[in-house]
Amino acid sequence: MQGGGLSHAIFLLAATLAASRTVVADSTGGTPIVDLGYATHQASLSISNQSNVYYNFSNIRYAAPPVGNLRFEATQPPLNNRSAGIQDGSYGNICPQAYAEWQLGALSLLDGAPNENEDCLFADVIVPKSIYDNKSLNQSRSVPVIVWFYGGGYTLGSKYSAGNPTGLLDQSLNTSTGGQIFVSFNYRLGAFGWMNGPEFAAAGTPNAGFYDQRTLLLWVQKYISLFGGDPDHVTVMGESAGAGSILHQITAYGGVEAPFRQAIMQSPAFIPKSLKNQTNTAFEAFLAAANVTTLAEARLLDSKVLQKANKLVQATAFYGSFNFGPAPDGTFVPDLPGKLLLEGKFDHNLTIIAAHNSNEAGHYTPPTATNSDNFTTFMLDYFPELSTSQLTYLTTVLYPAIYNGSQPYTTPFKRLDLAISDFTFTCSTNSLGRAFGNSTHNYQFSVPPGNHTEDVPYTFFNGPISTVKNDTLAMTLQRYLTGFSAKGTPNQAGLPYWTEYGSAGKALNFNVTESNSVSLDTIVDTATVNIRCDWWQQGLYGDDY
Repeated sequence: MQGGGLSHAIFLLAATLAASRTVVADSTGGTPIVDLGYATHQASLSISNQSNVYYNFSNIRYAAPPVGNLRFEATQPPLNNRSAGIQDGSYGNICPQAYAEWQLGALSLLDGAPNENEDCLFADVIVPKSIYDNKSLNQSRSVPVIVWFYGGGYTLGSKYSAGNPTGLLDQSLNTSTGGQIFVSFNYRLGAFGWMNGPEFAAAGTPNAGFYDQRTLLLWVQKYISLFGGDPDHVTVMGESAGAGSILHQITAYGGVEAPFRQAIMQSPAFIPKSLKNQTNTAFEAFLAAANVTTLAEARLLDSKVLQKANKLVQATAFYGSFNFGPAPDGTFVPDLPGKLLLEGKFDHNLTIIAAHNSNEAGHYTPPTATNSDNFTTFMLDYFPELSTSQLTYLTTVLYPAIYNGSQPYTTPFKRLDLAISDFTFTCSTNSLGRAFGNSTHNYQFSVPPGNHTEDVPYTFFNGPISTVKNDTLAMTLQRYLTGFSAKGTPNQAGLPYWTEYGSAGKALNFNVTESNSVSLDTIVDTATVNIRCDWWQQGLYGDDY
């Protein structure tokens, strides 16, 4: 979900405020121009760490600005902007951000960053120069496309917050996969994209961020061929909230065909909210913070007022949580994704990689959770609709307060840590494996300490960096991912064989040895194959039994 702890939040903020791409000025003006019909865009040049050259088509509008009457509504198509002339990518914003106090402590960001703006629905398309040039000469086939969904707890992040994608694309150029195109994009965050509840639904569109994502995916289907990409060969890839979003896209509308064929989900994250928990709490708090009583009044306010209200409401989220995020709405999200997978209400014609880290919830578990009573308190904070019998089942059967080594935890902190990890991050990977007939490829990222988000620098590796302990392991992960994007399987020559999930729940474990050598072993993923995950998937909260 990202944003878990001060160091993670500051890292994400720094990455969000400045794109990490090496831009080379083109003094001749000879970089290509793509005509989208409604607008024209000229590329800049970037050079990767391996000296490969890329065309960057940056800050392309893929939708109408969600401002004024379009605030809090489903996404609309991009407006005709040809009269503005050729766009060079220099104009573009990130969506308004919001942190909780538990993430940043006393650090205040109520004024926001200069580039935070509601007019933020922009996409970047990164194309290897060799691929685009060959396309222009009709000498190359269309190539596979990766569409990146960023994480950030549905309240933070941007299209470039994960890092530079050219290292990942380098691996696709250096192998038999033949190169790929990378697309990243912004989607609305916090109150602007993730309000829910019946009162809000009466005047706005719940889960508007999902409509942003869907609009971008349909934009890719329509326009990516102009860049040399194959619209029939699209892989979506995301981490944390980005991966959780992809899971919701797979189950969208109860199983309509998705506008992609493959998906890579790294630590798919969201806090599951039952259909029985359709409260208006966040919506009411947002209106109060904006000093209005209706959504219609909010639409008339200055953007800075709304952005401040968004930040104020998120600031109050209890430790480890986010006040805004996806929830069942009866339409795009007819129910919890786990239940929809269990009921067969998803797009079955997809190929999947599902992953989690070995220590997902450490940054989301309050350090003060040092006694057994904390577990009950937090379960009710997360799931206020739990029945008495369910709470008893959680505290005595699934997570008993036994610390003698017979359980997967030996302290009250680790007990709560495990539960949060289960329902927020890890169990969805098991649900995906079972739904897709045990044919998914799953992995666990265990490089110590294995915290949430720590596989992201490996995914976007572009040269030595302190957050990557073993460069070879990073490039190996990149080869698996780009190989999967190209061929529908991560397996390729020169890499250890990656077996399918199977009935036993097998996963490839990415780790390093004590001497910092690469360690790749097949494990039975006991973190996901257990009765706890079986229970969470059923979404029984509130049902007495």
